[in-house]
Amino acid sequence: MASSQSIELDPPPYPDLATASLFFDFDGTLVDLAQTPDGVVVDDALGNRLSRLSRATNGRVAIVTGRSIAQIDALMGHHAKGLAIAGSHGAERRTSREGHVRPERSAELESAAAELKAFAALEGLLFEAKSLGVTLHYRQCPEREGEAVAMAERVATRFGLHANRGKMMVEVRLPGDKGQAIATLMDNAALHGTTPWFFGDDLTDEDGFVAATELGGAGVLIDPPRATAAAYRLDDVAALREWIDEVLARAEAVAEQRA
Repeated sequence: MASSQSIELDPPPYPDLATASLFFDFDGTLVDLAQTPDGVVVDDALGNRLSRLSRATNGRVAIVTGRSIAQIDALMGHHAKGLAIAGSHGAERRTSREGHVRPERSAELESAAAELKAFAALEGLLFEAKSLGVTLHYRQCPEREGEAVAMAERVATRFGLHANRGKMMVEVRLPGDKGQAIATLMDNAALHGTTPWFFGDDLTDEDGFVAATELGGAGVLIDPPRATAAAYRLDDVAALREWIDEVLARAEAVAEQRA
């Protein structure tokens, strides 16, 4: 669980990439948030960073996100190839060993989606359809937060689904959380004995921080100080990218010395 009060946390140390496994949330962590989900921009520099990290860790880099894997593929293009991805809060995943593992979209989710889409149109909210869930965004009308959250929770309860809140949004989806996703990925033989690091910004990332800690690693919050289960913190997306660049520089310097 997150700590009960907001405390200032130190930046994360630089891990040994020979023994680390790195897990990253997407929105608000690897890329800046946008007014709409489709407004997110993924540049080649990000893809190149992740590719270099993947090579330096022998493939132990994964994206763990609330977005569907299809959405990540569309946003990242060829840069998504070779990366492990846990999408839809862990309800689906794709790895080189397993391929794409995804449950069927249930009739209950279809019914919930229809109700929430109609509600969004009526209330002036942005409705986002995902492979295994739906999201109501109220970033453009924050005064509708109470109504959006209450409706999502009612619908989720009625159809046996999960409702969870994030930054200016509420989501209804099939069961799963990022902590379970990280634990499942760490079951891969290639990751056994390594130290997991999970980087995230949102309340939906707290389960991931807890899981990384329980597995001997740490969570890193990418956000201003707040109550969190993370052990370390960086201010924003730009700070994380600078941190990754320094990790890569150190690892490549060591490799050159050994060559």
